[in-house]
Amino acid sequence: MSDLSIVKYAIEDNDFSIHYTNLVGQMRGPHAHPSYEILYVMEGERIFFLNETVYLLQKGDMILINPNDPHRSTSSEASKCERILVNFTDAFIQPELARAPINLLPQERPSRIFRFSVNEQAAVEELLRRMIHECQGQEEGCSAFVRASLTQLLVLMHRNERKQSQRFAHSSHPMHQKVSEIAAYVVEHYATGLTLNDVARRFYISPSYLSRIFRSITGFHFKEYLQLVRIREAKRLLRETSIPIGAVAEATGFEHTANFNVTFKKITGSTPGHYRKSTR
Repeated sequence: MSDLSIVKYAIEDNDFSIHYTNLVGQMRGPHAHPSYEILYVMEGERIFFLNETVYLLQKGDMILINPNDPHRSTSSEASKCERILVNFTDAFIQPELARAPINLLPQERPSRIFRFSVNEQAAVEELLRRMIHECQGQEEGCSAFVRASLTQLLVLMHRNERKQSQRFAHSSHPMHQKVSEIAAYVVEHYATGLTLNDVARRFYISPSYLSRIFRSITGFHFKEYLQLVRIREAKRLLRETSIPIGAVAEATGFEHTANFNVTFKKITGSTPGHYRKSTR
C-alpha cells in the first residue's frame, strides 16, 4: 500500500469508515466505540491493551474489537507502525450477515486477534485496498461494494481462526506481563471489596508503583479500570437475568446500590433500570 497517503474516508453517515495511517510515535488513550473496529498492521509493531492483556501486534496481525470494549494502543520500541483501521456498525453489515450461512460476528465471542500467513496477508490487504479506493470514489453502488468486501474479510478472519495454530505474541516486556497479570486478577476478583492496596500486596509491589505502571500501560487509573470491569459484568446481568438491581450491585462488588447507580450512569450514560429496559 505504499502508493496510498494517510487517508480517512466514511460512508453512510459514518456507519462505515476506513483510515490508513503511517504515523510514528502516535499514542491513543483508553477509549471505546459503539461500533466494531478492525485494526490491521501493515508494517512495524504496535502495543495493544485489550481483554486484560498487553499484546505485541506485528505485520500481518489483525484485531477485531467488539462495540464498547475499552482498549488502548501505544507505540512499541520499534515506534513505526503502518496500519489500517476499519469501523463499522452492526446495522451496516447486517444485510450481508443475514445471508451468510455461518455466524461471522458471534455476539458472545470476545474481541480477538488474528495472525495471517504471508499468502493470507496478500488477500487481506487487497480487500482493504479495494474498500479504501471504493470509499474514495463513492460511485454508484459504493455501499454494496464495501459491504461485500467487508463480508469477504470477515470470512477470511473466520477461516483463519478455525485453522490457526500459531498464536499472536503477548508482549515480552516484564512490565507489560506484570500489568496483564494484575488486570487478569482484577477481572477474577472484581466482586470482592478489591482495593489498590490489596492488589499491591498480592503482587509484592508498592501501591504508588502499581498505580503508576498500570496507568502508563493501560491508560486507566486502577480504580477506573476496576469500575469498568464491574460495570461490564453488571450490564451482562441486567441483559441476561431478572435479578433485582440491588442484587446486581452486590454481585459486582458495590457496597451500596446508590453508588452503583451513580457509577453505572457515569460510565454508560444510562441508569441500570433504563439500560435493562432498552436491552429487552
